[in-house]
Amino acid sequence: MNVAITVWGNRISPVFDSAQTLLVAEIREKQIVDRKIQRFQATMFSRCLGLLQELDVRVLICGALCEGPVRLLEFHGVEVIPFVTGEVEEILACFVEGKDLKKFAMPGCGHARCCRWRNDLPLQQELKNNV
Repeated sequence: MNVAITVWGNRISPVFDSAQTLLVAEIREKQIVDRKIQRFQATMFSRCLGLLQELDVRVLICGALCEGPVRLLEFHGVEVIPFVTGEVEEILACFVEGKDLKKFAMPGCGHARCCRWRNDLPLQQELKNNV
């Protein structure tokens, strides 16, 4: 499975629309087997969506992202985990291990409708069950 994370330095880019760099990690059997940095233009959403599809990204972890783009990404098969903040490597490690990412929620985020947090996102559940 490929997961993409919007990055700014060594942290999650706080706002998806201003992100210019993705870390794309390939995960197999709870191990990162490949990773690459990919430049992109989040403001050109159709190109961004095309790039995610080209890279076979199944999960996008990012900072603030409006509901409309989230729905569009999910419609096209990309699971979105928005409103995440923190160090990229720590978040990626937790995701790979199938751990809950709620502790990385942006300040003020109450895990309610804006953040769309769910107990078990389908692909996180897949990682938990993958031995």
